[in-house]
Amino acid sequence: GWCGEPYFDEKTGKCWKYFYPSEDTTQYLYETYPMKINPLEGVTNEHFVVWMQAAASSQFRKLYGYIDQSINKGETIKFEINNNYEVESFDGTKALILSTTNSLGGKNTYLGNCFVGFGIFCAIVGSLFLAKIVLKPRLLGDTQYLKYKEQ
Repeated sequence: GWCGEPYFDEKTGKCWKYFYPSEDTTQYLYETYPMKINPLEGVTNEHFVVWMQAAASSQFRKLYGYIDQSINKGETIKFEINNNYEVESFDGTKALILSTTNSLGGKNTYLGNCFVGFGIFCAIVGSLFLAKIVLKPRLLGDTQYLKYKEQ
């Protein structure tokens, strides 16, 4: 009989809450990373979700987590790192970077400086147009700006 969504296996007579086609020939993420991916709920590990997001350039940083407490100068912090993905085959590197952030992001100020610089440029150009209009205004309907074909 038909059990509803999403899949009824006629061979075994079981009703499954999930269906992965070609399970005999394909290894799915939930089989590769059973502690991070649940076949019913999908990806459940926030760190894995961040890591799998595509990067905009070949050099990138992925935020793994944050320390939600103050750290005093000279305090020792210990990390345990598992190397589960090799990067030597494509000349990649890995690094652990500790950085401070604020509500606007990290220490990389390049994009913010670009926005401020472009804003200043637009303010200067706008001021020049305003000065031109105030100092030498163009009269509406002035015929000296019109060009006629000579007859």
